[in-house]
Amino acid sequence: MAVLVEKAKPHSLVKEKQHARLCFQAFGTNCSLLLPYFEHQNLDLVSRQVVVWVNNFEQRYSRYLEDSWVTEVNRSAGKKAVSITAEDFEVLRAATFTFFQSKHAIDPSCLPLTQLWQKAKAIKKVPNEDQILEACNLVNWEWVEYTQTEIFLPQPGMGLDFGGFGKEWAVDKIAGLLKSHGHENFLINFGGDIFGFGKAGGNETWKVGIEKPDGEGQAAYVVALKNHALASSGNYRKFFDISNKRYGHTLDPRTGYPTIHSDLSASIISPSCLKSGILSTTCLLNERETGMRMIEAEWDTEGCIQSIDSSCTSNKFYDYVVYENCS
Repeated sequence: MAVLVEKAKPHSLVKEKQHARLCFQAFGTNCSLLLPYFEHQNLDLVSRQVVVWVNNFEQRYSRYLEDSWVTEVNRSAGKKAVSITAEDFEVLRAATFTFFQSKHAIDPSCLPLTQLWQKAKAIKKVPNEDQILEACNLVNWEWVEYTQTEIFLPQPGMGLDFGGFGKEWAVDKIAGLLKSHGHENFLINFGGDIFGFGKAGGNETWKVGIEKPDGEGQAAYVVALKNHALASSGNYRKFFDISNKRYGHTLDPRTGYPTIHSDLSASIISPSCLKSGILSTTCLLNERETGMRMIEAEWDTEGCIQSIDSSCTSNKFYDYVVYENCS
């Protein structure tokens, strides 16, 4: 990040049988990093590098922090341009990729809608059509003006919210950081956004479970990850009810409403956690057939979409499956 923050988040480094496990809180969730002992690396140094990087990222791009760069950009909407760094430009390019890869289903300028529905959830009252239309009229990533030196939100009331892709992008960046320092084996898990690189030990690949969407915590599948990411999106845990109607936690900026279909989870495997996250979220915002077509259209991507009583998988998804729970 542009501004170095030397103070690391509170974290723990636990030595297990074959691995060291780094644990900390970030992005509003539990984060962990597994590193095999056989590499003989300086585990304390690795841990600090990871935690400091994540802390810097949150300090700069969290919309919840009053002194973050994103908050400054949002305050300046319709008033003035804000200068950006090379790192900011890279994040903005990831935002643009997210917008177009999702076919506009994930919009990083969605803050007005996000805030509207957060209020609705708090007061347990659905916004009226005029309020939703007013918020939607402030959401469109294509209106955001940025160059390599500055960014400008042209309308007052516009706002950035990188929650739709930031955590997944951070997973990829941490993977790149570790690889650049010569680490050949690791498993990153930021709240279910996962990247497995190299081996878990010996000839063993990293094995990760994909939950059933019944809320019981059992694995529907266990998949092997080698130099691949896994991201899952689900409405079976994150939802809210207003006036006897259930709404998912994911907002669709194309309609202005949270969307929940009968398919309650989508899990995507690809070489990039960002790409996996984009597709898993977008699948949940569309019907199953549309979601599966999107997965199949990507040559390096496999996945599954689950409901309570059935699941649908892409053509080569089972190439990654080492266990399936059919009960």
